[in-house]
Amino acid sequence: MAGMIAGVEVYRISLGSACPQATCVDRAKVRPVNDREYYSELHALLSSAKTSIHMVEFELKYYEKFKGSLQNQIVQDLIDAKERGVDVRIVMDEFSNENNAFDVLKARGVGIKLDSENVTTHAKLVIVDGKAVLVGSTNLSYYALEKNNEANVLIEDEASARDFEKYFLGLWNAS
Repeated sequence: MAGMIAGVEVYRISLGSACPQATCVDRAKVRPVNDREYYSELHALLSSAKTSIHMVEFELKYYEKFKGSLQNQIVQDLIDAKERGVDVRIVMDEFSNENNAFDVLKARGVGIKLDSENVTTHAKLVIVDGKAVLVGSTNLSYYALEKNNEANVLIEDEASARDFEKYFLGLWNAS
């Protein structure tokens, strides 16, 4: 974790006062979210969402046999948000069929689409209320949430969220 923080600081220093992009790390609150921290961070974001949750996911699992699993709680968080009136939309890869949450979420009214067969959507991206972005390596599966070593960042910055929202909308409209 210290290496990631040092890397962000070196990047900030290298930018000096001029930033070549509309959104810069030096204007955003960026925090590492690794391994077992991911579930609690995502659960808190989804539970507190007021207006929108837009996601791009390679894997989004639901385990019928394990109702109380962390993964199933994330699926329930998405359903709960939809029932609160939050705009919940998800683009996921069409590859992942086993224990897939697609049908569960669609049946509960969540906007969810599969990507084209011509492309692999390997991104793991969550944008909440146009203010927070959680992006990194964590799939929404048992192994990713409870066993794997995973590295992610939480970016709390509206300009960065707008950039990721444009990316999400491009994928949503193409699916």
